[in-house]
Amino acid sequence: SPTLACPSCRTINPIEKRYCSRCGKSLKLNCVLCHTENLIGAVHCANCGAHLAKARARRQKMLSERQQLRREQRQLLKEKETRQRAEKLLRLLEELDEPENHDFAIYQIKQLGSEAVDALIKTLLVDDDPDARYGSARALGQICQEHQLKSMFRTRATQALITALDDAEPAVRYWAAGALGKCGSQSAVEALGPLLKDKHRGVREQAERVLEQIGGEQAANLLNENKKTGLFSWLKGS
Repeated sequence: SPTLACPSCRTINPIEKRYCSRCGKSLKLNCVLCHTENLIGAVHCANCGAHLAKARARRQKMLSERQQLRREQRQLLKEKETRQRAEKLLRLLEELDEPENHDFAIYQIKQLGSEAVDALIKTLLVDDDPDARYGSARALGQICQEHQLKSMFRTRATQALITALDDAEPAVRYWAAGALGKCGSQSAVEALGPLLKDKHRGVREQAERVLEQIGGEQAANLLNENKKTGLFSWLKGS
């Protein structure tokens, strides 16, 4: 009966076999145009006459070009989405200039999570409008509280909020302290200590609440020392 040598291991197989009995490689080749099964060594398709190797090469080239086109399309869509999200964030940051817009803008910003962190930090530290600065502090706090941020984002947010504790505006100091409480970082405890002596009562009370919220030995020591100092001042004044 007719036989066929496997092109891979040269084992002789009956011609009706589909796979080599030794190495398992296919002994048949389907035409990519009409899908007729041909012997592995055939040059032209027994049904449509197409040059099997050339037809397969053309098809592989077409598939490769199609895949490249789809990759380019996905990249364009991704870039468009990224650009749209960046534009949305810029619009929302502009909304922080007006306190009456804060609640809605912050709600929208926090949905962006880590994408918004760096832009909020910049606004918090360099914007000349205190309303925008404290709005950014509020947003950073909510993002820290509601998102599982990577450590690098959480660290950058915490450091920026600590810097903002020295802001000239009481509202910024107040909301920066509150945001640090939501971030729950022990690294903020030492920086919050001076706010216990802030000239604005609301800031002092906020610092006390946040230190209680963060907890830990260092926070407890600061709170106890502050109570002792306050008691001493009251006794001295009386």
